[in-house]
Amino acid sequence: MAQTSSTLIFTFSTLDFPEKDRFHAWVKDNHCDCRLQDDDPFAFNAAATGAALGPLILSGRRWLNQDRAAAYEVRRTERLIRTDGHDFFRFTLVMRGRFLCRWTSPQSVKAAGDLFVLDAAQVNECMVEADDVISLVVPRALLPSQTELLHGKTLSSGVGRLLGDHMLSLYRNLESLQEREIPYIVQSTLQLLTAAVLATPDAGREAGGPVRDLLLGRILRYIDAHLLEADLAPDRICREVGVSRAKLYQLLEGHGGVMRQIQRRRLRRAYQILADPSRPRQHIAEVAWSHGFANEKYFYRLFKAEFGHTPSETLESMSVPGFLMKNAATHERHQDQTGGPSGWSLPFGLPND
Repeated sequence: MAQTSSTLIFTFSTLDFPEKDRFHAWVKDNHCDCRLQDDDPFAFNAAATGAALGPLILSGRRWLNQDRAAAYEVRRTERLIRTDGHDFFRFTLVMRGRFLCRWTSPQSVKAAGDLFVLDAAQVNECMVEADDVISLVVPRALLPSQTELLHGKTLSSGVGRLLGDHMLSLYRNLESLQEREIPYIVQSTLQLLTAAVLATPDAGREAGGPVRDLLLGRILRYIDAHLLEADLAPDRICREVGVSRAKLYQLLEGHGGVMRQIQRRRLRRAYQILADPSRPRQHIAEVAWSHGFANEKYFYRLFKAEFGHTPSETLESMSVPGFLMKNAATHERHQDQTGGPSGWSLPFGLPND
């Protein structure tokens, strides 16, 4: 970890680990299933640098073995999406190497100079080859809802190229940034991101406009604020937020519907309580009841369908590394080894929450 001016810059290198552990150390916080393609072992030497800029995370990765390229598979599955609940977009600018996106139809290749979008809430399967990249991670709530339509797409418009130049310039100038400058940098970056998203035909065709996005955000914030209240239902949301029932259903149609959205958010919060080793153990029936599920068997069935394991298995596996979301002790050890910041991880610059 280094600090120049008032910006904290965090670094990571696989050279700090035994040779046999370097690939695992590189991908351990990627929130994907990763596997080296080449069975012939060789030193996986790579480095990363990054910084948190307000709510944004900017990071860069470099492959250090110039004489030999590494290739590895990255898979973000439905199971992982349900389990970790990460909700952000990652804009990736390829500097060297390439990504083969296998989940798109037809398959697409991202090469040097391409800037593409990944949605953490959607399936992602790709082959990465000796990548040198710059990535910008952005919380979903800060961008138009149609950004999700760009999952796996390259931003090839003029504004998209400007965004790529902006990311590169920010990364190269991280050490000179002052804390007082960060709010202005965040504001200008979000404006450029929004312009790049709206300038893309795939998003533009289904753009609902700023008013729609603001209204949807208000509805979801209201649901989260009153999530555990027994009378949380469509009529109350309409009355309190000030939308018609038809509009409410229209806005949440792409999210599984109103009650499904409430149910999934309650399940996710129950999961966080059961998976948190710092909390006193609670009876599963008590957790189910407090999250709006009066029938314990029904809660078990929904929980397993959502996360792939039962509430009991979640409690029993709290001591198994890697099974649950971040374990406080594990996170503390990771901080000691990598110098990573609280709340996000290197080398992939992803939120830890």
